[in-house]
Amino acid sequence: MSDAPPLSLRTSDYSLELVKLLLQVVWADHEVSAEEASRLRDFAREQGLGEAQLTELDGYLQGSAPLPPPNLGMLRAHRVEVMKSVRALLVQLGVGADEDDILSELSALLG
Repeated sequence: MSDAPPLSLRTSDYSLELVKLLLQVVWADHEVSAEEASRLRDFAREQGLGEAQLTELDGYLQGSAPLPPPNLGMLRAHRVEVMKSVRALLVQLGVGADEDDILSELSALLG
């Protein structure tokens, strides 16, 4: 059993908060495809999220609970890295036309 905090808590863990932000991004169109869910799970695993956190993430990806808000204050300190990660995920997902809109909104949120 891991001592890692649940995704629902506000933390100062960059990887955890980035996954929560990306969760918001994949839900931006009000649905999550199997491809989006798989890519985000893979990313979360690469970021070192534990099994309990991955199980919790699956629940959010399935829409069984309200999405946990990311700690935007903490993410602002890593704005460039955050924007690169979001852009990379969007490219992997082939988002295309909506990519610029999503990135513009995130850029405004992150200041």
